[in-house]
Amino acid sequence: MDLADRNEVAPTILVVDDAPFFRQSVRNDLEKHGFRVLDSNHGGEARTLLAQENVCVVLTDLDMPEMDGLNVLRMVREQYPELPVIIISSHQDFSAARQVLRHGALDYLVKPLEEDELIESVRRAVDVHRASLDEAAAQREAQRRLSDLILLKEIGETASKGDDLQILFDKIVDSISLSANVEMVSMMLRDDEGNLSIAAARGLSSDIMSRAKVAPGEGISGHVLATGRPVLIADLSRDQRFHSAGDAERYKNQSLLSVPIRIKDRVLGVINVNNKLSGETFHVEDQNLLTTIAHQVALAIENFKLVSNLRQQARELEEANLHLVKFNKARSKLVCNLSHELKTPLTSILGFVDLIINFFDHIDRDELRDYLGKVHSESLHMEKLISGMLRLFTIDSGGEQWDWRSFSIEGLLSEAMNRKGYEINEKEIATRVEIPPDLHDIYGDPEKVAMLINALVDNAVKFNRLGGGILVRLENRLVEERPHVYMKIHNDGLAVPPEASEDVFNEYTQLGDINTEKPTGVGIGLAICKAILNRMGGHIFLEETDGEGTTFGVLFPTG
Repeated sequence: MDLADRNEVAPTILVVDDAPFFRQSVRNDLEKHGFRVLDSNHGGEARTLLAQENVCVVLTDLDMPEMDGLNVLRMVREQYPELPVIIISSHQDFSAARQVLRHGALDYLVKPLEEDELIESVRRAVDVHRASLDEAAAQREAQRRLSDLILLKEIGETASKGDDLQILFDKIVDSISLSANVEMVSMMLRDDEGNLSIAAARGLSSDIMSRAKVAPGEGISGHVLATGRPVLIADLSRDQRFHSAGDAERYKNQSLLSVPIRIKDRVLGVINVNNKLSGETFHVEDQNLLTTIAHQVALAIENFKLVSNLRQQARELEEANLHLVKFNKARSKLVCNLSHELKTPLTSILGFVDLIINFFDHIDRDELRDYLGKVHSESLHMEKLISGMLRLFTIDSGGEQWDWRSFSIEGLLSEAMNRKGYEINEKEIATRVEIPPDLHDIYGDPEKVAMLINALVDNAVKFNRLGGGILVRLENRLVEERPHVYMKIHNDGLAVPPEASEDVFNEYTQLGDINTEKPTGVGIGLAICKAILNRMGGHIFLEETDGEGTTFGVLFPTG
């Protein structure tokens, strides 16, 4: 069966011989069997024809002037190794045949040629050429698949090791750019508003990267985002769906590929590639490869979020554990402080009661009244300690009843200062109270606020030095556009270290060592203040102090 009968493109045969009649004879025989024939009378012209035409087989005479058949054979083998060469000679020369076959000739024919012998040899050469082309194509495909596997392996390793998403994205676009051999690659992710913005790119200016914002359905990337389907365009100028909008630099060969980054039904973003450096258009194999990469990216993003959430939960558990440890230590310290504070008055009470019982008949009326008075005083102190603890627990647990109303804080402050008048005079403390005439009323429970102010004044007196001072200043203040009453209360006693600014408001916390520094109280006064203000929507904090002493700031919500 002739080649023409098989409806195939006729293979082109190049005949090189310096004898015109022989070239014509061979042409006639070959064309009769469907081959396309080119001819040349010397090797130099054959070199030019090989560069211009898609030749399948070369037939060359062995004996020619200037460039003989052996040199034509060498030239073809060097420049077109897949091209079969048949040597034709006027001599039945075994040595010459062995030499040309050793140099890679496919066959050695002797003139005059029989038609059948010529056609059989040429057909075999055409089959060899086709097999060579198929083998080369298979090698190229195998190389492409190997490159794809290497790229996917690199992407997979990068995705599994990523601790920082931006570093991960940069590595992925680098891998795509180098392995896919493209000029432009961009990874766009969906932001909180649902639009696409560029997370990483190569081949784009920083200005474009920072400004690019694509809405769903807008342009090619927006179309992929909206539909969740990839877009492969071989020639954008002929595509009816999209237009390049004159962006010739961005789409040099008018071919582009855009695939979604999706996980299940959610599209997280889009990967775009433009301009293969080889000038070729994108094919379905490129789309399959980029889709696989996009899937790896989606998994990496999901894994990163999962790991980040786990790390955040681990940090929260660690903080909770630290808080619990701190709470347990503080509670143990409270038990120690409370035991110490209760033991002192209890010892005093037992001592006076024992004295009264054993020496009742020897104690006169005035001494008995004095002893009972001290027993009563120490009992009140114990009752105060126990009541304070119970109030803290009740307020903190939300079990207290609140009588909400607007009221002036001035009277509560005056009562608190008067209640501590004896201790203030005893420690020779100078007091100063500054209240503006237009001070707003606050909103809360007067009884709870009175407890708060009493605790702060008690604190300012208790921890003050002999001959120190107390300053209380009230003023109206806007905090986050909302009116508050601000109270500053300063004492000249020991300064609270900055690192303890949070601890002093925690439950069961009292600075100092009960066994060495012997502070009075069990450390619940500021905790009660914080619990009351939390319920009111206010705030208490430690102010910075220049010089000696401690300053607390309190913000009360107004009515």
